[in-house]
Amino acid sequence: MAHPIYQTAAWQFADLEEMDAIFGDAVANGAKYGTIGLPNNLTLEAALAEMEGTEAAVAGNTGMAVIAASLLTELKPGDRVIVSRDGFGWTLGLLRDLQQWGIEHVTADFSSAEQVTAELRRGAALLIAESISNPRLRVPDLPLLIDLAHQFGTRVLVDNTFASPYLCRPADYGADLVVESATKFLAGHGDTVLGVVSGAAQDIERIRDRMVRLGSIAAPMDSWLVLRGLQTLVVRMARASQTAAALADWLAEQPQISRVLYPGRNDHPDYQAAEKVLAHGYGPMLSFELAPDFTVANQFTRDLETIRLVHSLGAAQTTLSHPASSTHRLLSASDMKAAGLHAGFLRMSVGLESLEDLIDDLNQALRNVPA
Repeated sequence: MAHPIYQTAAWQFADLEEMDAIFGDAVANGAKYGTIGLPNNLTLEAALAEMEGTEAAVAGNTGMAVIAASLLTELKPGDRVIVSRDGFGWTLGLLRDLQQWGIEHVTADFSSAEQVTAELRRGAALLIAESISNPRLRVPDLPLLIDLAHQFGTRVLVDNTFASPYLCRPADYGADLVVESATKFLAGHGDTVLGVVSGAAQDIERIRDRMVRLGSIAAPMDSWLVLRGLQTLVVRMARASQTAAALADWLAEQPQISRVLYPGRNDHPDYQAAEKVLAHGYGPMLSFELAPDFTVANQFTRDLETIRLVHSLGAAQTTLSHPASSTHRLLSASDMKAAGLHAGFLRMSVGLESLEDLIDDLNQALRNVPA
């Protein structure tokens, strides 16, 4: 049965005694006020904490809102952060913003234990990883990475958006905080925007307090939509992952495609780590490269009929994204090159269409792409 929507900004208390008990946290999970957390938020947070294997969770109005609140809670001036050189473009942009408050960050190759260890020896308050990176789909050895960080007293935040708790539960490997852009696979229908961070109850309550003061708590309708999406997460992820694996193999055989990146292929640089870290398949995300020419990539996306050019991902429809024009456009030319991105690099989020229909669409669009 569907959970009811409490579409209200506030509500009436029976008396001062009830208000005092709820605001004083004497009543477990007592909803207080719209900007602090509503019943739909609390229901969703309990469900996601259970899925992630953590004590608690808090929902925010976007994925970046919960990342920002987490960093502002975890870090102070003078702290140092280690982040993957394949990190999400907007997370890297946020870290650059934090430099004005004396928070330093450095990028490292998370596939190199030696490089990560060297950076940890220099000191760090936080290490930020992605279970599957955006957009090159790198998969770090999370158990090793988290263990290394903890040996040096460094806390670990893992962005689990591309994997979802269906494929990976970073908290099981010891991650201190796990963030999800619930807009994507958790919601699954492209009709809401929401983020969530999970972890130990004490950590989450500190982050919740920060989010309340920032005004970034999720709205009730968005929480309701994500809660609805969770009911079909397993079947959606299983179907889309199976299709993505077959599609990656087909794309790799096309002469117009210079490279396919999919964690489930044995030519992926992190195939062994993916086998270790990911459960139930390798996910619905794949990336591929055409000639490094904007005009060629532009014509290809125009010729597609079923597959849509969309900035986001994780919906029931298959979509393409162009990182160089969107998520990673803030990077300098040298950083873009170091990240392995160029004008012909495309990221695909595989949906629920049939494999045959997707191949037909790609095949006809590739006819105008030089081999």
